[in-house]
Amino acid sequence: MAYRITRYPYWRRGSNLEQVMNRMLDMESEPLPSGFPLDVLESDTEYTIKASIAGFDPEKIEITYDDNTLSISGEIAEENMNGEEGKYHIRERRFGSFYRSISMPGVIEPEQISAETDNGILTVHLPKKPETQPRKIEVKARKVIDQK
Repeated sequence: MAYRITRYPYWRRGSNLEQVMNRMLDMESEPLPSGFPLDVLESDTEYTIKASIAGFDPEKIEITYDDNTLSISGEIAEENMNGEEGKYHIRERRFGSFYRSISMPGVIEPEQISAETDNGILTVHLPKKPETQPRKIEVKARKVIDQK
């Protein structure tokens, strides 16, 4: 079977340069994406979640745990676009609400969940229930009785 490939000169295609220029010159800000980057780590005793939240006010972050699902949400307020500071030429910092939900892979102690922020990193500690933690089993040597 043969396929037909049609080639158009660059001036007849939708110009990517035009799209890039339009985006670059657009002074309106895009809404904050609903998710944000995070890592989920597991140790023998707990799960640890580290999320990048630079620029977020820690007091406006809400963390909930329900039905083995951890949810992180909050909001970044928009600064005045036409304030007394001047006119924006580039506006890349984002604002709006954010939300992320993670199903946890193990059984958690909900009463012992804790969270803190440091240098724009939110760290949430989710301790595992003791019965789900690995347990080391000691191996004993069997005594052999000499038979004479």
